[in-house]
Amino acid sequence: MKAKVLRGCNALLALVMGMLGFSCTSHMRVEYGTPSAQFVIEGKVVNEEDEPLEKIEIVHRGGWKDGTGVMHWDSPYELYTNSEGVFYGRYGDEFPMSYYMVVANDKSGVYESDTINPSVSYSGGDGHWYYGTGRLRVDFVLKKKDNVEK
Repeated sequence: MKAKVLRGCNALLALVMGMLGFSCTSHMRVEYGTPSAQFVIEGKVVNEEDEPLEKIEIVHRGGWKDGTGVMHWDSPYELYTNSEGVFYGRYGDEFPMSYYMVVANDKSGVYESDTINPSVSYSGGDGHWYYGTGRLRVDFVLKKKDNVEK
């Protein structure tokens, strides 16, 4: 009998708390959603003679480290340089990453690939879930491969 009364009281208490809402602390702010940011990447690719290189593939991706220190990389994005060797990409509603990797690849095989791991700072956020805009300026000077005549 005592157990039935106790279960009934617990059920009634749970029902009342569920209907009225219950909060452990009144100063705790709860936010739902996923952090987001705008992201801009731009740069220029030239050779050792400072000549712009056209049609160079730029692969960039963001990453983060988990609680154990293991690095995880997001899916890559690809851009290509124009006739002035310039590339530009603008992305919205991205998850703000802590680490970035940018690779310049010459698909023609004349120049060696190069990789840069820049850091990004975000500005203009709201101090909560929106981080603002992260900007990356990455410039490459690609060297000719040894087996290619200069």
